[in-house]
Amino acid sequence: MKINCPICRHDNLLNDDDLPRLLFSFQCESCNTLLSVKIQVNALNVVKTGRQKTKPGERKNQIAAFIYENKDKLKLPVLPILATKIRKVRNDPDGSLNDVVDLVRSDQTMATKILELANSALYGGLVEITDLKMAIMRLGLNVTETLVTALENKQLYSSDTASVVTLLEGLWEHALGVAVTAQKIAEHVGHEQTEEVFTAGLLHDFGYILCLQVLAQNESFNVDFCQLSNDEFFKLCEEEHAKLGAWYLSEAGLPPRLTNIVAHHEEIPSEESDNQDLHIVALANLLCKKVGLGLRQDSEIRLDLTESAQSLNLSEVQLASLEVHCEDLTHQLMDMLK
Repeated sequence: MKINCPICRHDNLLNDDDLPRLLFSFQCESCNTLLSVKIQVNALNVVKTGRQKTKPGERKNQIAAFIYENKDKLKLPVLPILATKIRKVRNDPDGSLNDVVDLVRSDQTMATKILELANSALYGGLVEITDLKMAIMRLGLNVTETLVTALENKQLYSSDTASVVTLLEGLWEHALGVAVTAQKIAEHVGHEQTEEVFTAGLLHDFGYILCLQVLAQNESFNVDFCQLSNDEFFKLCEEEHAKLGAWYLSEAGLPPRLTNIVAHHEEIPSEESDNQDLHIVALANLLCKKVGLGLRQDSEIRLDLTESAQSLNLSEVQLASLEVHCEDLTHQLMDMLK
């Protein structure tokens, strides 16, 4: 944990595991000023939260174990592939705009939606476009890849079980919010690969999708979704969701730099303290929880006290601006993606 001295501006580095309690004092290493520190435990990545380990017999532990053991038998979500193909073309020196157009055109539903978005109030110009290539040129390749990624991932948040839909809609709002916020934070700090953190933001809570699908498919867990509250759902799945999501995405062949973010977005271990992508997504996750994008809201979260905000050098004023802007942008994008 890094604590900046208000007197000499020295950054004092403290080991999270050595913090004596939530309220304590220590001397600045540079000027010897006595500093008082209060840890906000609701800023989850400031310090390890000390969660109790799950006992083997508990149902929430059984859900993860069931998925690990039966992954080849379960009807689990299929990961999107079109956005991945577009990214490969864009990273290929021989790739071209026409290659991207051909890929989008191969999915007629996607092509229709991209045309619609290119003519929307957010992206549209003075003249209506009816040609897919012109639509992609208007949007730009960065935005096209981002929109295709979002549209493909939205399909993961659907179910034939009506009682599950409300949970899925809340999880989708949070996932999209984190993706949008992560991309804006990345732009703000001068990060070059904004599309990658957008994708990581969309997939950061993928473990919840796995848990929800399994609970809905298997009567042995005896879950009544008509009576299941949001808090009860998170109590069942929260502890295992990050590790579970990272495992499944790794099995599906996603790169370690992405699965690592999924695995550690709730609590950043010391060995990942220099991982800027991870800090961006972790901070975006907390920001969305603070403003209530998704199924939960905690307005008491102090974003400026988090390790991630400090690592990214974001001030309280900058964070407040991001809160308002990203919430509005998420709702706009959600409406367009319907």
